Amino acid sequence: MLDEETYLSHLPLMRRIAVRKFGISPADAENLAHDVFASFLMNAARVRKVTPYLIGAMCNACRQFNRRADREVEFFCDESPCAATPDDTLVQELHRKALVARVLARIGKRCRDLFERFYLRGESPSDIASDLDTTRGTVLVFLHNCRKRARAIIARGDSQ
Repeated sequence: MLDEETYLSHLPLMRRIAVRKFGISPADAENLAHDVFASFLMNAARVRKVTPYLIGAMCNACRQFNRRADREVEFFCDESPCAATPDDTLVQELHRKALVARVLARIGKRCRDLFERFYLRGESPSDIASDLDTTRGTVLVFLHNCRKRARAIIARGDSQ
């Protein structure tokens, strides 16, 4: 069970992971750490090793946070010219988005659908699995294989 000592001993580590490893602001890192602890309290009976669970949960929360933040970044703004958007940064971002579009066009409908549900809609593997009448592990394997296929397309240069 989580007592005050466990909470106080793990909180600095979790904040440090969020800030240093994932580049999350200290205020957001604090909020994420509290969310992870709240989630832990709801699942405490199933957790065998507290430290690995909290570290893994914090890393997952940070990844999810960054995915949401990436989706909220706008390409174009209503201001003319866009404030704080250097030309080379905008061009690099446009090239990156075009590459992603070309890769998505080549990886197949199943992978595109999985990526859309997982990355764009933010559905959990469990939700996707229940909808597809399969297991969470199978969905995770599908996602892994789709990512692998996308990396192979980029490595071969098929995305040109």
